[in-house]
Amino acid sequence: MKYCNSCGQDAQSTMLMCAKCGNKEFSDKSPTSTTKKFAPTQGSQGSTAPPNVQRSRSINAKIIPKGWLESPPTPWRRYAARILDLSFFGYLGFLLIALAYYSVAPYSADQFFGMFEHPSAIIIDIMLTIFIGSLLTGAVIGISGFSLGKFIFGIIVTDSNGSKIGLLEGVQRDLKVFIRGLGLGIPIVNLFTLYAAHKRLSNDNVTSWDEEKQFRVFHRPSGMGQYLLNVIGIAILVLLNVLMKLLNTL
Repeated sequence: MKYCNSCGQDAQSTMLMCAKCGNKEFSDKSPTSTTKKFAPTQGSQGSTAPPNVQRSRSINAKIIPKGWLESPPTPWRRYAARILDLSFFGYLGFLLIALAYYSVAPYSADQFFGMFEHPSAIIIDIMLTIFIGSLLTGAVIGISGFSLGKFIFGIIVTDSNGSKIGLLEGVQRDLKVFIRGLGLGIPIVNLFTLYAAHKRLSNDNVTSWDEEKQFRVFHRPSGMGQYLLNVIGIAILVLLNVLMKLLNTL
């Protein structure tokens, strides 16, 4: 038996990562045995826990949404949330740009958007949609911690202290996902980047863009309610794509 150095959770000797907080450093001594070495300090309200254990417990109580988990990661739910967000915010962003462009210079706008009707421009269309979707998604996540896809599929992004990451950090994070995870939206290329990101998340419990800024990602526990939300999210994604195809034929 060994114990997590961060949260004090007991773990089997064969475990490589704490199931509660994801920490990879362990100790052979129980936190309860080490508390005797520390006298109560002023403002501790009589607690005899070591300062580092007190700090860890107070942080965990703050940053983990009630009932939500940080590990093990849920790569496929995160990917589904990403695709739904990119579709919704990408189409919404393009619509807002089109409305603004046509209201100012309708002839020029007609020429610009007419380019995307050519089959050779489909890759550019995909890249621009994903880029615009990434900007808006990052802004929404930075401000609220959630987005449409992340709320439905049960994902929340916070900083290391459990606070909202902020508008600028949110946009920067999603641009890194756009480049490193989605390969700029370029077909074939994104297969390699997605595989690399999935492997990194599965093995290390964190992506490169979250590790750099110490962002933390929590997920809603699986259950009948979450399974139902997953089905709803997939249905919304299908409806969005059908709707956009219908609009493009008008």
